[in-house]
Amino acid sequence: MKSRRWFVLVVLLVLASMVVTSCAKPTAAPTQVPTKAPAATKAPAAPTKAPAPKPAKVVRIGALYPLTGKLAKLGAENRNGLQLAIDEINKAGGIKSMGGAKIEIVWGDSQGKPDIGISEVERLVQQEKVPVIVGAYQSSVTIPATQAAERLKTPFVVSMAVADKITERGFKYTFRVCPKADWYAKDQVQFLKDLKKLAGIDIKRVALLHEDTDWGESTAVGEKKYLKQAGMQMAIEVKYPASAPDLTTQVAKVKAAKPDAILTVTYLNDAVLITQARQKLGMTNIPLLDGAGGTEDPEYLHRLGKAAEGILAENEYTKYAPGAKELNDRYKAKFGTDITGNGAYAYQAGYIVADALERAGKADPEALRDALAKTDFRKGKNMIVLPTDHIYFDKDGQNPNAPLFVTQVQNGNLVPVWPADYATAKVKLGK
Repeated sequence: MKSRRWFVLVVLLVLASMVVTSCAKPTAAPTQVPTKAPAATKAPAAPTKAPAPKPAKVVRIGALYPLTGKLAKLGAENRNGLQLAIDEINKAGGIKSMGGAKIEIVWGDSQGKPDIGISEVERLVQQEKVPVIVGAYQSSVTIPATQAAERLKTPFVVSMAVADKITERGFKYTFRVCPKADWYAKDQVQFLKDLKKLAGIDIKRVALLHEDTDWGESTAVGEKKYLKQAGMQMAIEVKYPASAPDLTTQVAKVKAAKPDAILTVTYLNDAVLITQARQKLGMTNIPLLDGAGGTEDPEYLHRLGKAAEGILAENEYTKYAPGAKELNDRYKAKFGTDITGNGAYAYQAGYIVADALERAGKADPEALRDALAKTDFRKGKNMIVLPTDHIYFDKDGQNPNAPLFVTQVQNGNLVPVWPADYATAKVKLGK
């Protein structure tokens, strides 16, 4: 009996054990820890796609010119010169100190109006975030535009705009590549003095005929100063609006003053009107020298034909000067016309800005301002297309080495006749 009770107890214990085991969470089977870790094995490499190309680095710069309105054609000359330079710089590898960053131009359009020039500077700096601006062609636009840039502490590289005051206000952020108006006047008068040995003419009385914006007025101030220094008399000064539809009356006033020579400061349309009136009034025997205005525009010769023969013109650039042909050929291949002084100086400004970016190593306005102030372009080392061996900026931000040519229309071409080092023809004056 006792043994039977023991048997029943054992069976009950076994059954209870089975119930408990069936209700518990399963546990991992015990594993033996190896005394030495097995060698690691690499999982098979999953197929991968070729890495996507990294987006090209870009540094943006601003440019402000009259791209629409009455001066759009002249604005295009500046725009094209700058664009050609930037295209060449990008093709050559961009800004190497910034990882080969390509330069992108953000264009501003002044429409030839000072107030719009100011608002475009503000837009370029505050919205487009450009660290430097190139521009702006008209002195009447460049003066307030550079003032806005100074207020916004953004460097402004003046490729073309000649009013003296642009670099005479103590500004830190304005840098001018082209000559000052005073220098145009100085070279005009020096050429008149040299006419005695160049053509046997002794100039004593000189008439001033110019448009009435900052461009004409500031150049006339210099003309008066240098005429006085040269012992020449101002026979008459005649001013006019460049938009005038006819200038026969103004040219007739000049003729009545009986000058030995005439100095003009023009844009394209008024240069054409003056030349037409000069021929109509029988004044082709009086030397007329224009101060790098409308007479250097290729359209001037196209519209006037033989009527332009004998006209003298100051130029910032001429394709006939030594070393100028290659640049003119590149420009003409791209844009279908010869380069002008506007285009050449904008082109030069493009290389100066790129050099500043290279040395600054970043698109920062302050760093670029400091780099521009230390510009030191040397022929043979840097890209220089102007007739000089050295380009830099003085304490006022003015490039002291911005020489001018005097050219003359001979057989339908503006050929350099002064100074002697760059002359390819002799002066010819009507009788």
